[in-house]
Amino acid sequence: MILVGLVSGGMDSATAFADAIERFKPSKKIALTVLYSQRHAKEIEAAKAIAKHYGAEHIIIDVSNVFMTVREASALLEAPLPKAEEVIPGLVPRTYVPQRNLLLLSVAGAVLEGYMLKENDVEGIISVGFHRTDYAPGEPVYPDTRPEFVRAVEKALNEGSAIVFNARVKGISASIRIYAPFIDKKKSDVVRRAIELKVPLELTWTCYRGGERPCGECPACVTRLRAFMEAGIPDPLTDRYEKLPPWYEKWLREKGWR
Repeated sequence: MILVGLVSGGMDSATAFADAIERFKPSKKIALTVLYSQRHAKEIEAAKAIAKHYGAEHIIIDVSNVFMTVREASALLEAPLPKAEEVIPGLVPRTYVPQRNLLLLSVAGAVLEGYMLKENDVEGIISVGFHRTDYAPGEPVYPDTRPEFVRAVEKALNEGSAIVFNARVKGISASIRIYAPFIDKKKSDVVRRAIELKVPLELTWTCYRGGERPCGECPACVTRLRAFMEAGIPDPLTDRYEKLPPWYEKWLREKGWR
């Protein structure tokens, strides 16, 4: 079995990758990072560190040109970054990148099947860090992280696969699976699982801004800190934030960590 983990540098994808390694014990593990013209390279550095930690081959593929015409449509590319309080629950936020996850999964599928053909392997896994906090009621919605999306893309990858098609003709079992272990769980559950797996969360990067330290104010930082608080565990990067939300500072004091 071959594993290709979509590893962005964030804690969700890193934990999903670690979970897949533990569960499937793949014969080969690849950490795939896709450049899509992100605002900064900080998360790429984090992805390299995560791949090294797990002894995985690290592949970086640049698809930035695909997004040349939509750069002003996404806050993760060139549009102004929203403040956390500006994000509207139930609607797709400005930090959505048009069809990004579809493209990333297609790239991962191509890389995976290439290795499957090379290794003569009929079982392949793509790990992703999608979780329910990205589409749950009361939260901003990223439609390309939902179960409906994952099932549709997984079906398309299998229907378009030479390995799967030939195996079916021969009566052999073969498949490409999108493994999203947290798709029906909250981000706080990702934190708990990361602790269980001893994921090096201190190596991960979540902040939308690319400074030397996470800002603590953007929607990504706020969601991350909230997840740690809900899990009852302080973020290992707590002392590195430029600014911590008052509610997180209060929680730290109540727990005796300040």
